[in-house]
Amino acid sequence: MRYVNEVTFLLVSFFCFAMPANSQQLSQSVRVSSGAVNGVSIERYGRKLVVYGDPKEEFREAETVLFTHFRRDVIWAGRKLVRDGSQAVAPYRERTFFIDPASFWEDFWQSRYNDVQNQTTKIGSSPVKVVHFVNGGESFRWQDLNIKVLSTPGYTRGSVSYIIDVDQLKFAFTGDLIYGDGKIFDLYSFQDSLGKIGGYHGYATRLGRLVSSLRLIAGEQPDYIIPARGPIITDVRSIQRLITRIRVAYENYLIITAYHWYYPERTEMLSEHVLGSSAKVDRMPYAKVIRDNPPSWCMRFNTSWIVFAEDSSAFLMDCGSQRALDKVLEMKRSGRLKKLDGIFITHYHSDHVTFINEAVKEFGCPLYVTREVRDILENPSAYHMPCLISDPITDLTVMEDGQKMSWKDYTLTFYYFPGQTLYHGALLFEKDNGETVFFIGDSFTPSGIDDYCLLNRNFLHPGTGYLYCIDLLKKLPEDVLLANQHVDPLFTFSREQLDYMTDLLNDRRASFKNLFPWNNVNYAIDEQWVRFYPYGQKASPGDVIDIKVKVCNHSDEAETFILEPNVPEGFNIEPEISSVMVDPVSEGVKSFRIKIPENVLPGVSLITTDVSFENQVLHEWTEAMIEIL
Repeated sequence: MRYVNEVTFLLVSFFCFAMPANSQQLSQSVRVSSGAVNGVSIERYGRKLVVYGDPKEEFREAETVLFTHFRRDVIWAGRKLVRDGSQAVAPYRERTFFIDPASFWEDFWQSRYNDVQNQTTKIGSSPVKVVHFVNGGESFRWQDLNIKVLSTPGYTRGSVSYIIDVDQLKFAFTGDLIYGDGKIFDLYSFQDSLGKIGGYHGYATRLGRLVSSLRLIAGEQPDYIIPARGPIITDVRSIQRLITRIRVAYENYLIITAYHWYYPERTEMLSEHVLGSSAKVDRMPYAKVIRDNPPSWCMRFNTSWIVFAEDSSAFLMDCGSQRALDKVLEMKRSGRLKKLDGIFITHYHSDHVTFINEAVKEFGCPLYVTREVRDILENPSAYHMPCLISDPITDLTVMEDGQKMSWKDYTLTFYYFPGQTLYHGALLFEKDNGETVFFIGDSFTPSGIDDYCLLNRNFLHPGTGYLYCIDLLKKLPEDVLLANQHVDPLFTFSREQLDYMTDLLNDRRASFKNLFPWNNVNYAIDEQWVRFYPYGQKASPGDVIDIKVKVCNHSDEAETFILEPNVPEGFNIEPEISSVMVDPVSEGVKSFRIKIPENVLPGVSLITTDVSFENQVLHEWTEAMIEIL
């Protein structure tokens, strides 16, 4: 009981001192209740219209509730009003997420593996009864007010905004299009496809739609812009400040993107979409590529590299496809390959590991990984990351960062290498004759860095992510050749290019400070800074299961995070509320125990958690799935 009281005290203190507690009367009819969501009440002739919801239960009841988008971390504030009889209005393009979210979760139990769409999963677990779905361009009336609907995709694909003239003032309710004076809530929510560019490769491409939506709002010349979260905006110039900051940040991204190497024309497409047709983006000159007389002892095929010793034994890096496995088997049949002595896995992505288990069956060789990659391979269902495979890869030989091993006439050095994804390693081969090749997975191409998927968890703290990788490259011999699993020629960066990329990433971090409201920009680029572990697990009625919440503190100081999980009706969780203090740039863990009811029906059940720290209160912020058998 003492523990519960201490946590309760922390939570009460947080709400008393960290959250804006005041309600604002903006006009005779319009009042805003500021909290984790901005609840807006418009009263006319004794009746009440609410926008977003009632975050602090001040409005109690309403005739109508307007939702701008589907995300559960916002619509939680309006669900109770709808359950109590309010009529909900929501975007037509997002109707499935309101009326049938269960179908998404039933499908996602399996489709989360090899996920290449990389769209938000902040979708509710229960339906919201909507009486009127609206499209941009239409209007409808409530009491004597005309409500204009604008199609304003950005934070979500189908979000809308509402324009309402009341008390001789114009109000714009814009959802999560903007946060205060020229900011947005995060960047990873804008990951999306664009033409031939798939969702996985579309680094924040929906920013282009956001800019168009913002200009549409600015054209209305509202007196008040009331977003779903953050400060109320009274200066429409905040929109232009946000557009300018987006341009600065995205231009920085395009300068060293790997897309310049793979698809230069698609880089131009991204530039035009986000920055405009007149934008001219510089790019870093290509690294030196080795086309003439490359080392004869290594070769690439599909997404694999293989290294041969003088006795025709070999060492393989990755095996992601049947074609890759067939190529190795062909080498064995032809006599080119006498024996496969080992396989190194650079990272967990499906195009690199799908046929690893089959390769081990064929060759019976050991599998090598760095420690940071081990768990996501052994327990893929415990993670929510892009491009997973469902089958565990086990019996791994774990190598520490910097650990060396002798193999034939080579010295091998294993490195943690958090480039394209947080869970990534690299392997350095140094031949006795002095030739050196560093197999870096998918982390660099001759044009720069492969960070085109924000969901891969590319941190921007000094000494993390690509900054860590670049620092490591600077410590290696200057003539080391780099081998990307997707790139045929070996290549090498000059020291000037490495310094340039470092400077550019530091500039990126600085520009992000102006773009996001968090105390550290990494919260806005790391969707998984708080996560359940395991993400997915199976259980039977009556079971008691354990689950953890892992919190990565991206702040510069130690933080106390308050966690309050939400479980389906009939489930029991202990403790009901807890807290964890985490050191800077570290991960803390808090364990919970869930009792599954005896009468629960088969299917996928969703667990979410509220998270509170510093000045942030985030409802239903992350989720885990339990498949009831």
